[in-house]
Amino acid sequence: MALTLNTLDQAYEEPDAAAVSKTLAGLDGKRNLVATLARDESTYVQASGSAASGLTVTYQEGSVSNRYRSADKLPLARATEVFQQYLRGEGAWRDGIRWVVDEEEAVIYPWYESWWFYICALTAVIVAFVWWRGW
Repeated sequence: MALTLNTLDQAYEEPDAAAVSKTLAGLDGKRNLVATLARDESTYVQASGSAASGLTVTYQEGSVSNRYRSADKLPLARATEVFQQYLRGEGAWRDGIRWVVDEEEAVIYPWYESWWFYICALTAVIVAFVWWRGW
């Protein structure tokens, strides 16, 4: 299965080892923040952060319920090794890293913190004022 290497600015169809190393080394934590090596949209390994201060590696296999991230930031050399092993199809790329479930938290705001509430309340005040003053 063909792999794709993506960043915010670049995409490589079937990247080689040199492209993977160069891309990871170019992550600066600012404009170049994320690199993803994907088999498809739901199966990938991803590095985020800065190559200088360490990278957080995340992987997903098939669905969001199978999404994991490294518990600690990895040095550039180790993150590159993980990506190279994933590129070659080796199963050992997960070994030696402590993985934790990467759960997306859905933030639920109370109704009174919604901007829709404030728009409706302002409209109600305007309508009441116009009705009271008799336009």
